[in-house]
Amino acid sequence: MIKLNNIQKGTLLAFIGVMIVTPDTLLIRMVTLDTWSLLFYRSLFPSLALFLGYLVLFKARTFTDFYNIGIPGIINALCVLGGNITFIFALAYTNVANALIMISLIPLTAALFSSIFLKEKSLTVTWISMFACLLAVIFIFYESYAMGRFLGDFFGLVTACFVGASLTVMRSYSEINFVPSYILGKFLTALIALPFVVTFAIVEFDLIFTSLMIITVGVSFVFISLAPQYISSPQVGIFFLLETALGPVWVWLFIAEEPTINTLIGGIVIVLIILFHSLYIIGKDKSQSERCK
Repeated sequence: MIKLNNIQKGTLLAFIGVMIVTPDTLLIRMVTLDTWSLLFYRSLFPSLALFLGYLVLFKARTFTDFYNIGIPGIINALCVLGGNITFIFALAYTNVANALIMISLIPLTAALFSSIFLKEKSLTVTWISMFACLLAVIFIFYESYAMGRFLGDFFGLVTACFVGASLTVMRSYSEINFVPSYILGKFLTALIALPFVVTFAIVEFDLIFTSLMIITVGVSFVFISLAPQYISSPQVGIFFLLETALGPVWVWLFIAEEPTINTLIGGIVIVLIILFHSLYIIGKDKSQSERCK
C-alpha cells in the first residue's frame, strides 16, 4: 500500500475534487429552469445527499461534527452561500468562459485574504501578479461592457472572492472538519433561494441534470474541503485552473458556446500568470520546509 505525505494527499484531494466539478457548467447550461429554481435544486439535492451520506457513515457523530465547526465553520458556510449565488448569476449574465476566467483568480484572492486577515506577508511577486491579472480582467470587462455581459463578469469575480475566502478560512483552521460546514452552506443557499422559486415542477431531463449536481458540486467539494488540511489555500486554488480550462471545452463540445477573442486572450494571460505565480509559491514553500528540517 502506497503511503502519501501531506502534500501528496492534499494535491490528490484537490485534483480529484476540481476534475469532478469541471462538467458542472455544462449541466447548468443544459437545465431549462429559471435562475432561482436552478439555484434551489442545485443546493438542495447535494446538501440532502451529503447529509444523509454523512449520517450513514458517521451515525451519532454527525451532529457533534456539525456543532464542532464553530464560528469558523459558520463563516465558511456563509462563503459557500455567497459563492453559490454569485456563480449562478455569473452564468446567467455572461458566457461560461468569462465566468470561469474570473473564478481562476481564486489563488490570488486567497493570497490577498491571507495577507489581510491572517497578517501573512504577501510576496512582491504576488502583488505584481495581482496587478497584471487586474489589467487582464479590465481588458475582458471592457468588451463585456460593450456586449452587455459586464454584470456576469462582475459576479464571477465576486465568486472568486468568496471561494478564496473559504479556502483561507479552511486553511486557517485545518484542525476543523469543514465537510459539515459545506453541507450547511449548501442548505442555507437552498433556504435563501426558496422564496424566489417560480415553480417546483421539474421535468425529466432537468431532474437528471440537477441530480448529477450531487456529484459535481456535492462530492467534488467534499474533496476540496479536505484538501486545505494538507496544503495551502493558494496550492488548492491552482487546481481551479483545470475548471477554467476544461469547463468551456465541455460547453463548446456539447452546446457550441464559443468564447470571444478578448476572452481567450485575457483568459490565457490570467491562467499563465496564476500558474507561474502558484508554482513559484509552491517552490518557495518547499524550499523553506527543507531548510527547517
